[in-house]
Amino acid sequence: MKTALSASPLSFTSKLACTLALGALLSLTACGGSSDDQAVSKSYVQFYNGAADSANPNFRFDDKSVGSARFGDASNVITLDSASYTLAVQETGASSPLLSADVNLSEDQKHLYIITSTDQQFSYLSLSFAREKQLDDQFDLYLSNLAISQPNLDIYLSAADESFTDATLLDKLALHEISSTPSRNNTGKYNLYLAEAGADAPLFVGKNLDFAFENTYVLVVRDQHGPIANQLAVDVILNSSSVGRYMHQDAQAQFRLYNSLAQPLQAALDNSPLASLNADTLSNYQTLSKGDYSLSIRDSDHQLLLNSALLTATAGESQLVILYQNASNALEALAVKESDKPQLQSNDVIVSNLVADFDKLHYYFIRQDETIATARHNIKNLAFKKQQSLNLPKDYYAIALVHVADNGSTTLLDKTNSMMLQPGQRYLLTAEQDDTAASGYRLKLNF
Repeated sequence: MKTALSASPLSFTSKLACTLALGALLSLTACGGSSDDQAVSKSYVQFYNGAADSANPNFRFDDKSVGSARFGDASNVITLDSASYTLAVQETGASSPLLSADVNLSEDQKHLYIITSTDQQFSYLSLSFAREKQLDDQFDLYLSNLAISQPNLDIYLSAADESFTDATLLDKLALHEISSTPSRNNTGKYNLYLAEAGADAPLFVGKNLDFAFENTYVLVVRDQHGPIANQLAVDVILNSSSVGRYMHQDAQAQFRLYNSLAQPLQAALDNSPLASLNADTLSNYQTLSKGDYSLSIRDSDHQLLLNSALLTATAGESQLVILYQNASNALEALAVKESDKPQLQSNDVIVSNLVADFDKLHYYFIRQDETIATARHNIKNLAFKKQQSLNLPKDYYAIALVHVADNGSTTLLDKTNSMMLQPGQRYLLTAEQDDTAASGYRLKLNF
């Protein structure tokens, strides 16, 4: 229940005295009041979404929306009156919240709410600390463990030029636990080490975490989701929606290839045979260590079509490499980082324009109660050889490919039937030339 200031009514005699005093003295100070306005105390609020079962929930205090965040992301810090509120976390369009709780916001405190989930059951961790601290070239660091795969962790920190043997144990955390007091260190760069409880060697090493500001940081350990599973990720939260993300320095990377050509291809990595690619197909994932590689492609007659294209593998990342023909019919490769978000309540779709005949194309994702003109989800003006990612909430969609000429005339090049995207899948949608299609062009959805 939010509190408010109230004033008692003045008697008739008091009112008359006020009137006389005002008329005689032309005073600007009201009788029966104070010349000093009482300022309303303020609190500061931020959310971090650590719930893998969510899509893009909205956070509300009473009837006020204060932001949203996908898994592994944070909201901006917002200012609210210090008071009691009902906190609700709810997906867009849902009839009931994922969770609801009564909370109290304290004066001059920053309140961080970490949303968690286990088997579709939602909860939260809360942390509050002074918004303004006296820190002299130092920072405070809180820790939290959301990694279901590692329910008991020892967390260490060392200077960036030191090793695990020089590291200091910061805390021992169980699953869904947050440190009760922060560690305080000098600002600068550090290495982070995660170890199983009691272990004498780390299972995760994060290099060069930059704690540059005299401020309070919150570090969250979580499971990595997406195409690469069975890995840990570390998120560092400060005072914006931008979250610092760190992977284990020796984490495996992976990539897969999409052959958009109407002929089979042979792929080689660093001149070693890698995979045979059928026409118009998406390959399986190939695992590799972080580093730089050369990718070469030959046709079925062993003619070299692509010579030593650079492929950089980043630890803990998954890439999709699209093979296509440019306007001169020469083979080119486009590498795209794949989303590491869970795909349970929504799907991330990589959309690519592989049609050289048009400068730009428009893509519309049309729900059952929509038309092209009213489709909420769309990508417009996508140029040839370019790609863009789009997040689609769980629903049925028909997909339309549209070209708009310079004179304004509009052509529907292709449209799919209505379909439900499957949970857990990561999609690639391409616009391609197709001589067998009525328009000469088609949409192709791969996963």
